[in-house]
Amino acid sequence: MEEIILKLLVTDTAVIQQATAELRQAFKNPESTRALYQLIVTSNNLQVKQYAALLLRKRFNKAKYWAPVPNPIKEEFKQVLQQALVNETEKPVKNGIVQLIGVIVKHELPHNGWPEVLQFVRHLMESDEFPKQELGMYTLSIMTEIAPDAYLPHVQTIMELLNNVLNKFTDLANPVSCYILDIMLHLVSLVEGNQIMVNAYHQLLPRVMQIIQALTTVDQEKAAKGFELLDELCESAQSVIAPHVKNLVEMCLTIINNKDLDDDLKMKAVVFIGWLAKIKKKAIVKHKLVEPIIDTLFLQMCSKPDDEEQEIYFSGENDNTPITSSTQTLDLLALHLPPEKLVPYMLKHIESGMEGTDIYVKKASYLSLAVLAEGCSEYIRNKYLESFLKCICQGITHASPVVRNAALFALGQFSEHLQPDISRYADELLPILFQFLSQICNQIRQEKKDSPSADRMFYALEIFAENLNEGLLPYLPTLMTILFEILDDPNSPVHICELALSAIGAAANASKEHMLPYFEKIIGILQKHLVVENQTEETSCLQIQAVDTLGVLARTIGEQNFAPLAMKSLELGLNLLKGTEDPDAKKSVYGLLASISTVMKEEMSSVLPVIAEYMINSVQSSEGIVTRYNEESEYLVYEDLSESDKDEEDIENSDNEDDNDDDDDVIGYNVENAFVEEKEEAILALREIAQHTKGAFLPYLEKSFEEVFKVLNYPQEDIRKAAIDALMQFCLNFSKIETSEGAAATQKALSMFIPKLSELIRLDEERSVVMQALDSCAELLEHLKSDVIIGAGHKEAIMNCITDVMFGRTECQDQDEAGGEGEDEGEAEHDELLFECAGQVLTNFGKALTPEDFALYLQVIFPVLIKRLKSKNSDSQRSFSIGTILECFPSLQHQVVGFVPELFPIFVKFTNDPCDEVRSNAIFGLGELALHGKELIYPHYAEILQVLSNAIARESNAGARDNIIGAIARLIITNHSIIPLDQVFPVFISHLPLREDLEENKTVFKSILVLYTNGHAVLRPNVNTLLKIATDIIQQENTDDETKNLIAEFMKLVQRDFPEEWNSFCGQLTTESAAFVMRMIV
Repeated sequence: MEEIILKLLVTDTAVIQQATAELRQAFKNPESTRALYQLIVTSNNLQVKQYAALLLRKRFNKAKYWAPVPNPIKEEFKQVLQQALVNETEKPVKNGIVQLIGVIVKHELPHNGWPEVLQFVRHLMESDEFPKQELGMYTLSIMTEIAPDAYLPHVQTIMELLNNVLNKFTDLANPVSCYILDIMLHLVSLVEGNQIMVNAYHQLLPRVMQIIQALTTVDQEKAAKGFELLDELCESAQSVIAPHVKNLVEMCLTIINNKDLDDDLKMKAVVFIGWLAKIKKKAIVKHKLVEPIIDTLFLQMCSKPDDEEQEIYFSGENDNTPITSSTQTLDLLALHLPPEKLVPYMLKHIESGMEGTDIYVKKASYLSLAVLAEGCSEYIRNKYLESFLKCICQGITHASPVVRNAALFALGQFSEHLQPDISRYADELLPILFQFLSQICNQIRQEKKDSPSADRMFYALEIFAENLNEGLLPYLPTLMTILFEILDDPNSPVHICELALSAIGAAANASKEHMLPYFEKIIGILQKHLVVENQTEETSCLQIQAVDTLGVLARTIGEQNFAPLAMKSLELGLNLLKGTEDPDAKKSVYGLLASISTVMKEEMSSVLPVIAEYMINSVQSSEGIVTRYNEESEYLVYEDLSESDKDEEDIENSDNEDDNDDDDDVIGYNVENAFVEEKEEAILALREIAQHTKGAFLPYLEKSFEEVFKVLNYPQEDIRKAAIDALMQFCLNFSKIETSEGAAATQKALSMFIPKLSELIRLDEERSVVMQALDSCAELLEHLKSDVIIGAGHKEAIMNCITDVMFGRTECQDQDEAGGEGEDEGEAEHDELLFECAGQVLTNFGKALTPEDFALYLQVIFPVLIKRLKSKNSDSQRSFSIGTILECFPSLQHQVVGFVPELFPIFVKFTNDPCDEVRSNAIFGLGELALHGKELIYPHYAEILQVLSNAIARESNAGARDNIIGAIARLIITNHSIIPLDQVFPVFISHLPLREDLEENKTVFKSILVLYTNGHAVLRPNVNTLLKIATDIIQQENTDDETKNLIAEFMKLVQRDFPEEWNSFCGQLTTESAAFVMRMIV
C-alpha cells in the first residue's frame, strides 16, 4: 500500500493513473483499510502518513463505505487512531488524524458506536497538562466542524466542559481559548430552540468577549475570527445576543478606537455594530449607545482615503476599508433606528465639519448626509431639506476633489430618496451641475483623459434629472447639447462616452415623448455602438450601455414613435444574445427585450420561444457560483475510487447520508455579482414580457412559474424580490385564461405561491423582501379578490401575516418587547413602510371577504391601529392609521356600526390635530361614519355639524376644507331630514368648487341629486349657482367620467324641471361652454 501511495505522490500522470487503478483494486479487499491506518503509525515517510489519513477520510466520508468494514477492523482502527493522536508529533499528520476521527465519529456517534472517543477527548480536555488540553480541544473543534448535528445529545456535557476549562484560565489569549471559539461557532446551528444551549451560550458570551479582547494584544487575526462566532449568533441565535448588546457594542467601540490595531479587526467590529443595528435596534437606543457609536463611526469616516480623487464609499466584502465599512454601518443605523434618535447626534458632527476647514472631516459630513437620505427621508424632508441642500451646493463647488465628490454623492442620494420635494430646487442645483459638467468636459478635451470627478458628477446629474420628470424640460436643451458634444467628439474617453449614454437614458426617463426632437440623433449615435465588428474589451461597455439606453427609449419615447424601430431592435437583441456569454451583455439585452414588449405586445409571439429559453436558462443557471475549498487540503485526491466502475448505491446504509458528504474540503461558495444581476434581469424580463404579451406567453407560463419559484430562497435578496414580483404577475396571467383549465391553473399556482409568500413574510430576515411579498399579496387580492383565499389555509395565512407584521413578530423586525406597552423608542421610517404595506394587504383582504368575516378579523387588528394614534407617534403613522381604518369601511358595509362607538370620539378629537393630513382624514372619517353608521349616528348629527362648522371657520388647508364639504355631503346623503339645510346649504355651496380633493366632487353631486329627487326647497334658490359650479367642474380635464355623469344627470333634471332657470343660465355661457354643456347632456 505504501508503494501505491508513493506513486500517487509523483508528478507523472501515467504513474498516477496506474496507482489509482491499483488503489481501486486494493479497496475491494477490507484489509486495505487496516493497511492504510497502520501506515499512519508505522511509515517513516511524513507524506505517506499524511496521504494515508487523507485517503481514509475521503473514502469513509460516505457511510456506504464505512458500514461494510468488518467490526474487528473497525475496533482496531479506532484504537489505533486514538493512540496515534497522542503519539504523533508532526502537525500535518496529527491534523489528518483528527479529521479522520471526525469523519468516523460522524457515522458512529448517532448510534453510540464509539463512546470511548468522547471519553478520550474529555480526558484530554480535563487534563492539567496544557498540551493535552490543547490537543483535546483541537480534536473536538475538528469533530464538531465535520458533523455538528451528531453532538446534539452531548451538548450539555460539552458546554460544561468548555465553561470549566475557561474558568481555569487567568490568561485567555491562548490556543485553547481559540479552539473554544471554534467549537462554539460549529455548534451555533444547534442553539436556537434548544434552551440548554441558549443558556450555555448566554453564560459563555461574556467569556467570549474577554477572549476576543485578550487576543487583540497577541493575535489580531484570531481575534477577528472571534467575530465570526458573533456574526453567526446574530444570524442564527439572536436570543443569545439580546442580553449582551451593551457589552458587545462597548467591546467593539474599544477595538475600533484603538489606534494600535489593524484595520481588518477594526472593520470586523464596525460591521458587527451594523449587524446589531439591524436586529437589536431597540436595545441600542435603550442603552444610550447611539451617540458613542456615531462618534466612533464619524471618526473612522474622517480617515484619509487611499485614492483622494476616486474614493470608494460603499464596497463589497472583499475590498472593505475602515471608511466603507463605517459608511455602510451608518447606513444601517439610518435604515433601522428612529430618525429622531439618530439625526440630532449626526448633526453635531455634520455642522462642525461644515464649519471647519479639514477636508476629510468635511467629506465625512457629506457622506453622513448621503447615508441619512434613504432611512431618514421624511425626517429630513420635514425639518432640514433646504439647509442640507445649501450645504451640498457649497460642497459641489469646493476646490478639493475629496469634498466635491462626497457632496456630489450626497446630492445623488438626496435626488433618489427625497423626491418630489428636492425638485423645487432645480433652478439652484442644475445650473451648478451644468457648469461643473462643462468644466469637466473642457478638462477632458485638454488632458485627453478621464476626469476623476466624472463618475460622481454624472451620478448626481443622472439621479437628479431622472427624478425631475417634466421638471427637466426647461433644462433639456442645455443638457442634450453638453451630452452630444461629448459623444460627437472622437477624442472623448470611452468611459466618459459611457456615462453620457447613460445620462441620455436618464433624461429620456424624465422627459418621455419630449425627447422626440433629439430622437433621430440619439438613434444615430447608438447605432455606432450597437453593431461593432471588431469589439474590444474596452469598448464593449459602450455596446452594453447603448443597449440599455435603447431599452429606455423604447419605454419612454411613445409606442407609436418607437414602433418603426421595434422589429429591428428585437433582431439586434436576439443577435447579441446568440453571440455572447457575457452576463453583463445578457442582462442588458434582457432589459431591452422587456422594453420592446411594451411596444410590440402580442406581436412578439414569433420570437418568444427563443427569448423564453434564454431567460429560463439564466434563471436556472448556476454560473458564477465559485466553490471555495479548504486551503489546508494539500493533495489532489482521486475523483472516484469505487470498488467497481458500476458501483451501486447501498440503499440500506445510506439513509442518513449527508448530501454534501463528498464535499468535506468545501468551505463555502462565492457568487459573482454579474451573474446574479443577469439572473435578476432574466426574472424581471420574464415578468414584464408575460404582462405585455398576455395570451402569447401562455406556452411558457407554467415553465417560467416553476423555474422562478425555485429561486425564492436564493441567497441574494434582489433575486428573491424579483422572483416574488414575477410570480405575482404569472398568477395574474393564469387568471386571465377564461376556461376551467385556466381556473385550475390559477388555483394550482396560488396553492404554491400564497403559502410561500406567507413563509417569506414571517421568516425572511430582509425587510425589503418582506415588503415585496406584502405588496404582491396586496396586488393579488386587488385583482383576484376571493379567488386568492379559496385554497386551504390561505385566508388564515394572509391574516396571520398581517397581524404578525403589525404586532412586530416577523423575523425582519426587532422582536425585543414586541407589542409591549410603554415603549417610547420610536420607529425607523422603513419599519413604518413595512407596517403600511401590511395595511394595504388588510384593506384589499377585506374586499375578498364577507363583511361579517372581515369584521371579525378587523377586531384583532383594530387595537394596534388605534394604538398608533397616540401623540408620541409621527404624523405619518397617525394619518396612515386613520386612513387604513377608513379604507376598510367599504368592505365592512353594515358591519361598520360595530366600530362606531369607539371611532366617533376619535375622529372628533383628531379634527383639531396640528397635522393637515391627520385632520383631513379625521374629517373624512366623520362623513364615512355617518354614511355607513346610519341610525347609530343620527343622534350625533348636531355634534358633527358643530365640529365641521368650527373646523371650516379656522381651516386653511385646501384638502381638509374639501373634506369638510365631503363630510356634509355624506350627512345629506344619509339623512338630510335632520340637518338644518337652510343654515348649512349656503355655507356648503360657498366652498364649491373643490380645490384639491377633486374625488369628493362625486359625493357632492350625489348629495345634490338626493336633495333634488326629494324635492327639497333649499335647491330652487341655488340652482343657478349650482349650474355654474357644475359647468366649471365638468370642463376640467382632471374630472373623471363618473363625476361628469352625475353632473350631466343634474343638468338634465334642471333642464327638464326648471326651463326658465336653465335658459337664463345658458344665456350667460360663452358659445364654447354652451356647446360643451349641450354635448354632455345629450
